Amino acid sequence: MNRIKSDSWILTRPIAHRGLHNIEEGIPENSMGAFQAAVEAGHPMELDVHLTTDGRLFILHDFNTERVCGRNFNVSGMKSDMLGDFRLMGTEYTLPLLDDVLAEVDGRVPVLIEIKSESVHVGPLEEKLHETLQEYKGDVAIESFNPLSIRYMRKKNPEYIIGQLSYDFKGKDNIPGPVKRLLENCRLNFLSHPDFIAYDIKNMPRPFLKKMADGNKTALLGWTIRTEDDRAFAESHCDNYIFEKIR
Repeated sequence: MNRIKSDSWILTRPIAHRGLHNIEEGIPENSMGAFQAAVEAGHPMELDVHLTTDGRLFILHDFNTERVCGRNFNVSGMKSDMLGDFRLMGTEYTLPLLDDVLAEVDGRVPVLIEIKSESVHVGPLEEKLHETLQEYKGDVAIESFNPLSIRYMRKKNPEYIIGQLSYDFKGKDNIPGPVKRLLENCRLNFLSHPDFIAYDIKNMPRPFLKKMADGNKTALLGWTIRTEDDRAFAESHCDNYIFEKIR
């Protein structure tokens, strides 16, 4: 049986994807403004974390800053004192530190943290996240596309609620084909024993997901919900969903 209680926020409250962002209103994704907006609206929020070269956790979805900052820079070389130099989508917002975001949220809404990792060599980012969460008292869940990352977090603290992200992995040419198929079909769940699966609704429905969810074994979240049709699909196929552009 699943460890997630039936009234848990992870099942009952739709989650704002990268915060409650709206660039038309000057609020970019994964910005302090987007997270403040989610808090004000009472929405749980999802965000993405990387590790700087000097051991700080910062928030950005991509592995390169070009799409959101207009500068071609790989995050593997990011130092914490550089974050303020990277402005998000032409706004005054810069790449935020996780510590600052958690201090701002202060437990007022739950936070779903995605570990950004594509390597078999895990540990430093996960250790820093575990250390950070020891000091945080709000509701948190952790997810990743990398089953080794969430397995690591499970071992650090069995009480963490953890989720396996997945989709069809098309375009991910850096991942060997056989590994992509294993990830796409959640065949590596034996490594991490996730409490929930977060799956791309564009690649649903899938029979194996229903089989996992039957009997309340594994909760299912859909991402990313952007239209009312998406919402209707998620409400009929998933336990909860991650959304943007709608309210």
